[in-house]
Amino acid sequence: MNKLISTAISLVLTAAYTAPAVLAADETPEYIPSMYFRANESDGIAPGKDGNVVLFRSDLPENSEIIVNASVFIADESLTCWYVHPVWKCASGHVVLDGLVDPVPMQDGVPNLEYAYAEKDENGELTSKLYGTLVSRDERYNTLSFTSQVVSKSNRAPMVPYGEKSDSYPLTSFDMHIAADAPDGVYEVYFLAQAEDYEDQRTTQVGMRTEEASVIAAPEMTPLKVTLTSEVFGDVNGDKKVDSNDASAVLAAYSKVSTGAEHGLSDVQAACGDTDRDGQLSSKDASAILSYYTYLSTSGEDVKTLAEFLK
Repeated sequence: MNKLISTAISLVLTAAYTAPAVLAADETPEYIPSMYFRANESDGIAPGKDGNVVLFRSDLPENSEIIVNASVFIADESLTCWYVHPVWKCASGHVVLDGLVDPVPMQDGVPNLEYAYAEKDENGELTSKLYGTLVSRDERYNTLSFTSQVVSKSNRAPMVPYGEKSDSYPLTSFDMHIAADAPDGVYEVYFLAQAEDYEDQRTTQVGMRTEEASVIAAPEMTPLKVTLTSEVFGDVNGDKKVDSNDASAVLAAYSKVSTGAEHGLSDVQAACGDTDRDGQLSSKDASAILSYYTYLSTSGEDVKTLAEFLK
């Protein structure tokens, strides 16, 4: 019976999501929320402060598919959204998007999850009385989409975030499968801002309450960048060794930044030297590389990678 009820509710929500009923505003609102991704940490995967990640092949299993788990967030400081619909894509043939999570699955034995607009009932259990969700994958075009919205068509009051802010928790999460034979390069997952694959393709939108009406608009959107490289973590100068020269290169870059100049390194070189993944090159990074070089020079143990050494 529960499955039948869940199916019926799902069909109703699907119909509502296909054509959300809103009042059109004459002008685009001055304020719009933003959406962004963050890669999640796992073995061999350490995202930077900006949520992007550089994958060093030397820190990953050889000749195997790479899976990057990532989350989708919405930052809505004004808390005006009653409808949230991100659609995202990867155009590379070396990448497959999959594993999209529905935090409100409406299936027997499958619990609801904490997410951006989760709700709790009087018993403290996660429920979905006011807000519904819907997930979708288009394998042909390598797109994923997620919807969260107020269920009632007659009351488009803004959704209340589960945490302190709308992005205290993600909207959802998914997997980015990168083929083992993928070449070095930057692989980007981006929100669809306009139709790319066919004329009436749905795009990323949010529905917001204003004093005059309910407005559908495109949010600000930031892509996820995953860089795959054969360079070695810690080898800033690219000579296939991690030694004092790399520590010196980091210190030189840090010195330039301290005087207001550019550090002069490529993105991959900077990632090689950013040992704590905080998005900045500092004396701490140089010290970490120097400590690792000393370890390699003096330790009788099996040689570890810099990433393993830092753990």
